[in-house]
Amino acid sequence: MTAAARTDRAALRARRAVLPAAILAAAGAGAVLLQVTFDPFRQHVPLCLVNSLTGLECPGCGATRAVHALLDGDLPLALQNNALVILAIPVALALLIRWAVRRARGVTAAPPAPSRGVVLAVLGLVAVYTVARNLPGFAFLAPTSLVGA
Repeated sequence: MTAAARTDRAALRARRAVLPAAILAAAGAGAVLLQVTFDPFRQHVPLCLVNSLTGLECPGCGATRAVHALLDGDLPLALQNNALVILAIPVALALLIRWAVRRARGVTAAPPAPSRGVVLAVLGLVAVYTVARNLPGFAFLAPTSLVGA
């Protein structure tokens, strides 16, 4: 392979990696912007329709506070507000990195879909988490709020 061909190939890989890098950069910039302009522990976040209508905590309730606490470096508070989201972040990052690597290598085939068992296990985990965080004995799974405190 000639030097020009290697250079062209490296340039093509770099161009293919731009989209995943842009997505990661935009997510990071959005998180930092939210971090410095908004404190969900001091301001009410009326985003959840399920919680507004039923008073129950859905699997996403507390996600904003959890990410805010994680960016502040407070892992215990982040896990208390939404452990499911905090545990999903490394998985999402790993999948993004996997996609970026496949894209940079020029793999055009779609990655294999998760097995039915994996999908059912994740759905079961989300269902159990949702029910548990609404039971009195598992109140430690419900998100915290310091609004009005």
